[in-house]
Amino acid sequence: MMRAMTITAVVATALSLTACAENSLLGSNAPATTAALPPKPAIDPACATLAAQIDEMRRDGVVERAEAAAKGKSKTVSVKRESLGKLAQLEKVNAEFQAKCSTMPRAIGAQAAAQPAANKAVETAAAATKAKAAATTAKAVNSATQ
Repeated sequence: MMRAMTITAVVATALSLTACAENSLLGSNAPATTAALPPKPAIDPACATLAAQIDEMRRDGVVERAEAAAKGKSKTVSVKRESLGKLAQLEKVNAEFQAKCSTMPRAIGAQAAAQPAANKAVETAAAATKAKAAATTAKAVNSATQ
């Protein structure tokens, strides 16, 4: 009986000393304290607003309609000025979002070249629409006077 108590006391003492040395009961290498999690990066309110604007414009369906018009088989297509304006606005908001909120660095030259090209495309489309309207008006006036 004495021998069993001695063995039990020795084992209990060994486990206690191991627990103190290793900071755990069975001597595992688990850390005693937890490391602090890195703080979540704060979301910039301007970025959240821009992202919401982009999502709203995409849900509007202008991009899908423009893509469908681009897939057509004819060389010309009729696109409303309102749709062109929405596409230009979406491009501007996307560029602003990329400039303010993107974690990927963008080439300044590429961004500067993209903006005038987008503006020129919108201006060209608007000029073509005006020319077509003027031709239609002139044709109507000619047929009315004859």
